[in-house]
Amino acid sequence: MVKPHKKLPNGYEDLPGYACLPRMSPLLCVGNQYGASLSDFDIVISTITPKDRSGRLNSKLSSFALLFEDEHGRESASEATLAQERIVEGAALVAAAIKARRRTLVHCEWGQNRSGSICCAFAVLYLQWSAKDAIKYLRAQNHAQRQYVGQSPMSNPCFNRLMLKLEKQRANIVLSQEQRKKRCARSGFSTARCLRPCKRSSLGKVHPRLTKRLPRQAA
Repeated sequence: MVKPHKKLPNGYEDLPGYACLPRMSPLLCVGNQYGASLSDFDIVISTITPKDRSGRLNSKLSSFALLFEDEHGRESASEATLAQERIVEGAALVAAAIKARRRTLVHCEWGQNRSGSICCAFAVLYLQWSAKDAIKYLRAQNHAQRQYVGQSPMSNPCFNRLMLKLEKQRANIVLSQEQRKKRCARSGFSTARCLRPCKRSSLGKVHPRLTKRLPRQAA
């Protein structure tokens, strides 16, 4: 007797709801709204408010909130500009978290476009990947580790064009981030630790998990 196919969940409700990205970093994962509650992440970068295991919204699960919408390619000019700002901010946070050796989750509702774009931007800006390779890799890891209805990672053409734009402007964008760190250092923040955003940013203060002393490694 042939067993009936198991009904797949939607992308916003499959569990544990995240995929790891070891080629970008063994410490980096990308996931949906439940991912933060289902594993022990040091840093959680949220583009929406995450949910706990019971399905309740819980902002305490987020280390940083970078809120913006996924309009599936129908973004207005202002929405695309905001998305680029958030994606670049998120990539800088990922870079700092990975440098501090923190296990990091970037998530949105489905774990496809917003969170995927931040991870791809990290690879493009800080690992010197091409936009094409970053998008291809994230799609492959999503399909290899998750299975759900409507599975289409990195399917927002607006965000994908942004990845190509970031690749072309990589040097200037990274330089701009470094200059912001220097401005923060002049204001009394350590350049090595500074993740505090400019006043117009949506981010909160630097998360303590990024600044606390690392435990000694066993010999």
